Formats: sequence, C-alpha cells, structure tokens
Amino acid sequence: MKVMKARFRLNKIKPHYCISGLWLVLSLCFISGAFLSCTKEAPVSETFLILKTGTGYVTAGDQIPPGGAIKIGVMASGTGVPLTYIRIDRIIDSDTTVQYDRGIFIGSEGLDIDLSFSKSIAQEEIWKVTVMNADRVSAVKTLKIYKSEGSAYGAINYFPGIIIGLQNNTATNQYLDLDNGLVYNHSSVTGHETEIDLLAYFYLTSGLPSPTFTCPGYTATVAYYPLLLNWLVKNSTLFDYYSVDNNLVAQEAFDAAENDSLLVAAYQSSKVSGNCKFCYTGKIVPFKTQAGKYGLIKVLRADTSNEGTIEMSVKIQK
Repeated sequence: MKVMKARFRLNKIKPHYCISGLWLVLSLCFISGAFLSCTKEAPVSETFLILKTGTGYVTAGDQIPPGGAIKIGVMASGTGVPLTYIRIDRIIDSDTTVQYDRGIFIGSEGLDIDLSFSKSIAQEEIWKVTVMNADRVSAVKTLKIYKSEGSAYGAINYFPGIIIGLQNNTATNQYLDLDNGLVYNHSSVTGHETEIDLLAYFYLTSGLPSPTFTCPGYTATVAYYPLLLNWLVKNSTLFDYYSVDNNLVAQEAFDAAENDSLLVAAYQSSKVSGNCKFCYTGKIVPFKTQAGKYGLIKVLRADTSNEGTIEMSVKIQK
C-alpha cells in the first residue's frame, strides 16, 4: 500500500512540472519577441538634393568678379517625409557666414528655389547647401568658386524723399515697391501685390517706441494690415537689423554710394529678419528683397505714433 501511494504522488506531480516548463518556454519566447520588436528600427527616409546647372547658375570652379551674381538653384525632397530646413553658408578660409537660413515644411511637391548672392573680394569661397527632412536626415552639397579679374559692381536706383504711412494713417500711401520707389494705398495696390516689398508700423516693444519696417511675407504683418490676408503672393524682404542696432553704416557712406558695392557689402546676412525695429531718424537699414536685390534705406524722419509717417531715401540695385 505504501508503494502504491508513492507512485500516485509521483503521477500527480508530473503534470505540474510539465505546465511550469511550458510557461517558462512561452515566457522566454514572449520576452525575446518583445526585445526584437523594440530593437527593430523604423525605416528612415533619405533626403534628396541637387544643385541646378545651366545658364545663369554657378557651378564648381567658376570664376566670378567681385560684385558678380552667384545664382544657386536648389531642388530637394524629403523622400517620403516633409523637408523642414534649408541653410546656405559662405565659407572663406576658416570663417563661415550664414547666407540663408530658413525653417520650412514642404511635402511631396518638393523644394524648387533659386537664390541670388554677390561675390565677395575673397580669392576663393566655398558655398555649402544643407537641407534636412522631418527624420532629421540631412543632405549637403558644396561648390568652390574663385575671384576673377575686374569688378561687376553695378548701377543703382536712387529714390529720395519717399513717404509712407504707418498702420493707422490711411490718408498716406502705405504699400511700397522698393524696386521702383512707388507707394500705393489700400485701393490702388490691387493688381500690384506681387511688387510690394515694404510696409511700416509703430508699436511699443519692451517699453520702447519702435517705428518698424516689415514686409508682406512676415507673419505678424497681417495684424497691422489685414488686407494681406487676401494676397496670394506675399514678398519677403529681409532687413539687416544687426547693422541697424549697431549703426554699422554711416549716413555719409550712404550719401556717397554711386554703385552697388556698398549695398552688397553692408548687408550682414547672418542676422536678418522680415521685421526691423527701432528705425529712428538717421538710421541706415540694409535690406535684400525677395528678388535678390540689395539696397539701403536712410530714415529721414520717423514718427512715434501709429497715425504718423516715415520719410526715407532708398538706394537699390537696378
């Protein structure tokens, strides 16, 4: 009888061990599968970038005189995810200067853009184009160009005594075409939207009065000029606010400028914005239009009231 009981206990115990072993195997398989699924990387989209070639576009090894046009054409895509960033640097010796730096959000249509710059007096320059997609994958292209003999500094247009109204002064024209020195009002600007480069407004910032230059493409401008909401094209003019804040261009230099050499040299592209604060009387404002033209504004008089006006003289590349 004792033997029979022992055998019975042994038979009862065996299924328990089998079930425990099965759970152990299944548990190991589950943990292993979970580990493998966690370590498996999601596919990352590459970024595609080419620089355009052909008539007018700069290519590696080109020789360009100081002041000559450097036209860079960029075609890029995020290859399945949006493009989010583009930057263009000019590298001279060990110094890098940002020439173009923009956050973007461009989907399947891709990026197709032409940008124009001017050759410096340096013997050689490296131009570096970087684009990045939403997966933070970058693509980079570089061009090395050289200085040729002579000079390509060109003629300028000069528009003295332009007067524009600030945001609440509807009695004075407010929409400025820098290329031609023409100013339009709310009614007459219809049909000329693609030509407008500059508007102005007044506000208090950090407790300080600020006559401010802006452009149709600057996001905050519509708060002062609601008419822009209906525009299909909004030009983005970039103002060199660093030179304005630090008075880097003398009024005498502006007065003496007879070609575009000063206009090109004065523009510091590393610290620019579509908005330029503190444009007080006597300030010199370097700018670059959407079309790639460099210019200077001399503020002759700036009112500190949203119903006032700003009077200026403008020199811009032809």
